[in-house]
Amino acid sequence: MKVLVTSDALGDLQQSYAFYERQEKGLGTYFRQCITKDLTDLQMTAGIHSAICGYLHVNSVKFNSIIYYRVEKHIAVVKAIVDGRIAPEKRDRILKRRI
Repeated sequence: MKVLVTSDALGDLQQSYAFYERQEKGLGTYFRQCITKDLTDLQMTAGIHSAICGYLHVNSVKFNSIIYYRVEKHIAVVKAIVDGRIAPEKRDRILKRRI
């Protein structure tokens, strides 16, 4: 299945990249590489994950990030890439704004 990453999700990715890069030089680049791999894997697994707030979601393999997406016309549309450690209420607010 094709994967499309929305501009909102790209913004999430950039924020997380900056966060990890501040923690340690090069960690942001590693984060981006890992998320890119997770998105590539989503091509094969899209549609099999459980849903929260109307979005299917898959955990990143190496980081505490969660990829939220919807399947629209045989395309996995990634709506958000959120840190899995945030409060559920904040996560829900983010997802509801991305409908």
